[in-house]
Amino acid sequence: MPKRVDHQERRREIAEALFRIAAAQGLQAVTLRAVAAEAGISMNLVQYYFPTKEEMLRFSWQRIVELTAEHAGKTIGEAMKTGDERTIVRAYLTAVLPDGDRARMLSAVQIAYFAVDVTRGSQDPDQEPLLPHLVHAITELLRAAQEKGDVSARLDPRLEADSLATMSAGLLTAIMVDAYTAERAAEIVDYRLDGVFSCAR
Repeated sequence: MPKRVDHQERRREIAEALFRIAAAQGLQAVTLRAVAAEAGISMNLVQYYFPTKEEMLRFSWQRIVELTAEHAGKTIGEAMKTGDERTIVRAYLTAVLPDGDRARMLSAVQIAYFAVDVTRGSQDPDQEPLLPHLVHAITELLRAAQEKGDVSARLDPRLEADSLATMSAGLLTAIMVDAYTAERAAEIVDYRLDGVFSCAR
C-alpha cells in the first residue's frame, strides 16, 4: 500500500526551508531552486506545491503568522487567567520578543519580509499584517482598565496601544542585533507599563 502524503505538512516543510534561507540571506536569496536544495527535494516537487515563487512566499508568510500566534497564544493564555489587564498587556508585548534560537529565526524572517515592504514602499496586500492585531488587543485591554480605574481616563487607549506596539516592534529589532537582551527589553516594557497603569499604584 503506497504511503499517504500529508500535503499540508509538505508545504510546511518547504516553508521551513524558505525560513532558513530568508533568515540567513534575506528574501532576495529565496528562489524555487534554492528552497528545493535547502529542503533536500526536487525542484519539480517544490513547483508541484508552489507553481510560483510568489505563491510560496504568500504561504510562508501565513505560516509565520500562524507560528507567531501559536507561540504568543501560550503566554497570553496564561496571563488571561489572571484577569489583570496590566499582566495581559505585558504578555502581548513580551510574547512577540524572540526568546530562543527558533524565535530569533522566525523574527529574522519577519524582518526579511518587512525589508521587502520598505523597498517597495508599501505592504503586500496579500500578506496579513501582524501589528494591527496587537494594537487592537491592547486598545481593548486599556479601555477595560480605564473602566476599572487602573488607567487614567485622560489616556487615549488607541494612541497608547500604537505607542506600546511600536515600542515592542523596536525592541524586537534591538534584540535581533544584540543591542538589548531579552531581559533588558522586558525591563523596558515594565517601565512603560508602570507609567500607563500608574493609577493602580
